[in-house]
Amino acid sequence: MNGCFQIQVNEKGVSLLLSPPVGEGVMPGIIEIREYLDLLGISYDAPTINSALNTLGDEEIVVFLTPEKIEPVNERCGITVLYDKMTAVLRLYPASTGGFPIKKRNILDELALQKINYGIDAKAIDDLLQDKQYCTDVVVARGQHQTAGKDASIEYLFDTNNSSRPELNKDGSVDFFKLNTLHHCTQGQVMARIIPEERGLDGINVYGAVTAAREVKKATFLFGKNLEVSQDGLELVSMVDGHVKLVDDTVFVSDVYTVEDVSTATGNIEYHGNVEVNGNVCENFSVRTDGDVFVKGVVEGAVIEAGGNIVIARGMHGQNKGNLKAGGNVIAKFISAAVVEAEGFVEAEQILNSRVVAGSNVNAEAGKGLITGGKIAAKCAIHVKNAGSPMGSATILEVGSDPEMKKHLAELQKSVGEKSKSISQMKKVLDDTVKKIKAGAKLLPAQLNNAKMLQVTLANSQAQLQEELKEIERLDKLLKGDDNAHIDVRGTMYQGVSVAISGAVMNVKNEYTFCRLIKKGADVASTSL
Repeated sequence: MNGCFQIQVNEKGVSLLLSPPVGEGVMPGIIEIREYLDLLGISYDAPTINSALNTLGDEEIVVFLTPEKIEPVNERCGITVLYDKMTAVLRLYPASTGGFPIKKRNILDELALQKINYGIDAKAIDDLLQDKQYCTDVVVARGQHQTAGKDASIEYLFDTNNSSRPELNKDGSVDFFKLNTLHHCTQGQVMARIIPEERGLDGINVYGAVTAAREVKKATFLFGKNLEVSQDGLELVSMVDGHVKLVDDTVFVSDVYTVEDVSTATGNIEYHGNVEVNGNVCENFSVRTDGDVFVKGVVEGAVIEAGGNIVIARGMHGQNKGNLKAGGNVIAKFISAAVVEAEGFVEAEQILNSRVVAGSNVNAEAGKGLITGGKIAAKCAIHVKNAGSPMGSATILEVGSDPEMKKHLAELQKSVGEKSKSISQMKKVLDDTVKKIKAGAKLLPAQLNNAKMLQVTLANSQAQLQEELKEIERLDKLLKGDDNAHIDVRGTMYQGVSVAISGAVMNVKNEYTFCRLIKKGADVASTSL
């Protein structure tokens, strides 16, 4: 319990009774006592009171203040609002002999006088009047703190992974008919669901002033054809049997176009959706689609361009004119004399005399697991069983990115930091100018002209900053995993293979077996798997 002080009035004059604290309680300080005495207009000698406070032990001390005659002092309260205006604290002071006790109405009147009108805790006031604690802070009003709320979000009710790899059989072969590269859906199936936003609470201080909660973001579906939104706007439903895919936050459902062969019977195919070829894609024909392409037979000197994955169960004879280009992954039994580009990975048992570029990995581990001839480039890794040939076939393997790209990224990051600082300074100058104008200050024509020029400069700098941030995001994606770029050899890498890892180059002069090649400093080094 806190210690307290009390005015005593008798025929000799006015005294101050100092009662020591109990347990963990504290004693009011000299400043609080002086403010109270000044409020009552009672004369006193501050050093005498301060000396008594310093010598106060476990017994009460009476300090004589003045021989003046005053009326009895009623029980009083003091109310303080904390700096954030979210809490009002009351301290109760005892009455002198003959003084009247304070009533709840007196406290409420004092709150109203200080314009405190929100979050008043009537129970706390009642409890204090029932069990009085003097010179002790009691919270009698609390504001409502602002809460952030929750933005709406979208829950996707299907597999959004577009990078499924085929499974290896026990004998080392790949079952290309069990790839799970397409995510099937049925008519009426719910593809996505909106979890609605939750608005935050407004902040309200003890004076009743409101600080509005931030606006929460709503969510809307982004989707292509064959989909519809439910009547309540919260569900996205497939209108057909087909395949579903998420691309850059947009949901696509495609029904599948199926043919036996791509040949003179069909001509070239251009289609918005998935294409299944039960037979072969014949020489000089093409398949172009924004979906996936699945070929159960062979691709012979043809062109296939797909926005999604390309799967060729029996492989590709490119005949030095075949071309595969996929926005997803390319999976084939083998690839021979062809050009292959994939934003995802490329998977084949054999890659022969081809130029292959993959956005993530090139995998040639199943079956013979052979890469020989041509140039193979992957962003993250190349996994191969045997690379090159005993005859020294010229084979180039590249992983990682151009070192200049990292340098450019660092320059952009530095530029963004400098622009952000400059923009902040320009905003401050413009804000100060606006405040001066609102305050009635008259600016010279030159000052107004400078302000307008600064606004133009600010707008240009903000636009440049956004462009640089987009470029940083693009480069970050390209460089993701670059530090871990490697080549895994699970069999033999023969002489004649040229290796490049993030700018470090090595021409293989001695065979490497069962190892991992990485960049170490400026060189290519071999480590064990």
